[in-house]
Amino acid sequence: MAGAALVLSMAVPAGAAAGEPVNGAIAFSGKRLGKPVIYLRGLEPSRPRVLPTRGWARQPAVSPGGRRIAFTRRGRLGAQIWSSYLDGSAMTQLTSGPQDFRPRWSPEGDAVVFARGAAGRRDLYRVRADGTGLRRLTFARADDRNPSWSVTGRIAFVRRYGKAGHVYDIAATGGRARRLTGGSDDDRWPAWSPTGRTLVFSRGRSSRRDLYLLSSDGSHTRRLTALPGAEDEPAWSPDGRWIAFTYRSDGRTRLYLLRVGQRPVARLGSHRLRALGSSRSDPQSPDWQAAGTDPVVAAAGDIACDPRDRNFRGGLGTGAFCRQRMTSDLLLRMDLDAILALGDLQYTDGQLWKFQQSFDASWGRLKPLIRPAPGNHEYKDPGAAGYFDYFNGPGQPTGPAGTRGQGWYSFDVGSWHLIALNSECTHASGCGAGDLQAQWLRGDLAAHPAACTLAFWHSPRFTSGEYPAGGTMLPVWNELYAANADVILNGHEHFYERFAPQTPAGGADPARGIRQFAVGTGGRSRFRYTTVAPNSEVRRNDRSGVLRLALEDGAYRWQLVAAPDGAVLDSGETSCH
Repeated sequence: MAGAALVLSMAVPAGAAAGEPVNGAIAFSGKRLGKPVIYLRGLEPSRPRVLPTRGWARQPAVSPGGRRIAFTRRGRLGAQIWSSYLDGSAMTQLTSGPQDFRPRWSPEGDAVVFARGAAGRRDLYRVRADGTGLRRLTFARADDRNPSWSVTGRIAFVRRYGKAGHVYDIAATGGRARRLTGGSDDDRWPAWSPTGRTLVFSRGRSSRRDLYLLSSDGSHTRRLTALPGAEDEPAWSPDGRWIAFTYRSDGRTRLYLLRVGQRPVARLGSHRLRALGSSRSDPQSPDWQAAGTDPVVAAAGDIACDPRDRNFRGGLGTGAFCRQRMTSDLLLRMDLDAILALGDLQYTDGQLWKFQQSFDASWGRLKPLIRPAPGNHEYKDPGAAGYFDYFNGPGQPTGPAGTRGQGWYSFDVGSWHLIALNSECTHASGCGAGDLQAQWLRGDLAAHPAACTLAFWHSPRFTSGEYPAGGTMLPVWNELYAANADVILNGHEHFYERFAPQTPAGGADPARGIRQFAVGTGGRSRFRYTTVAPNSEVRRNDRSGVLRLALEDGAYRWQLVAAPDGAVLDSGETSCH
């Protein structure tokens, strides 16, 4: 055994996210009043909280961004894989069951791998995080279970013939499996390190199992624990320095944390071990949340068809029309802090019943995340009554969509300040420099001197299409430019267009200019371009999709993500002013 040659490297491989990850809370299965639930607890002494899974739930897996959870949920139709945000919102059934277990996320958080089948004859499958694209990965006449997905695109798992299991891995796209461990020992619970260069796994008999480190090619192993009980279900910390695991002894199970070192830990009193909570809840299946990741928002406008539209087809759409379900599926595959809905959310006239039948069945699946701005089609229902009723509640004077008769508000995401505005000026008491909205904006910008500022509304000032807002939003641009704002997002034009940073008058200004994106690609339909506008850098009108923005501290990264396959059609990054 060449254990001395096996060391833990924290170098980030090509394609992995840069930056030092931060260790967050730990999710685990347990019992509460005799019922299986999922807990989340911090590393400091505190009472764990029960996550809202709406039923019998086990085997949690926290998404790479740390905002969502996948889990096994059992009901009268058996066991299926579900996902939700940690607050229980956007609850989504990913698989049909009846025997689906042990989900684990892809490195991008857009898919899940899991085991399906009866004990002794399970196989691995993968499915997108919106519940589409189910694909079988293994076909051996064996028991394949306990998958773990590496940042390098490999899935490790246990393959069991008879009484002994061994660690294998396979490409995330499928193919021939590669055996990584051998011998007569029973190997279980492989888990990839954050770099994908090593795995941790459990080896031994039921009452005496220890943790081992394994190189990614299976050439080297090194023992990590030599405790008197059984150590199982290891999970790496996001920073790669700790391993959470279950420890079973004398009929009781507890969670422990192990500081990775060169020598095996042989006693529970070791300074490299830390007990996490008691055995009262019978903890199982720990998984470690990544914290401190960059906030992410997604944006698009011009979204949901009228349910009476001939292209609606029960919400599925056809061709280039009524593709709101497709673009909402993209949102379900992302770890998001907010969704910016850029107006004309519900065609043709934004009545409440249409919101409930069309928008709600698509983008409304993530309604708690949506920060909306009204468009001209919302005001075809007088006072945008259906729009405000849908987001704020029937008859409510204010709420997530702002105050009725206004529709503007602001909020923070990470270190960024975001501002929703109303470009339907005749319905918003005007958009002039002396009008109420501009006065409010001036005060809001003064009260929030953030290093990075983003504003969004419906009608764009600059466009290569047929429907420019002209000078109506010039006073707003002037206020944002004077405050050194960085990004403006609009819809209205049913295409994507990215501009270089520019002044309110449309002059190129790489130093202080604001970058405008038009993202009218939410699914309703597509428009053509007319004359290419000055400073227009990129234009796409061939696909529906959403704009994904990672809001870093002092910078931002963007990707135009196309439906249905998630292809990236435009991308870039830049610093704030």
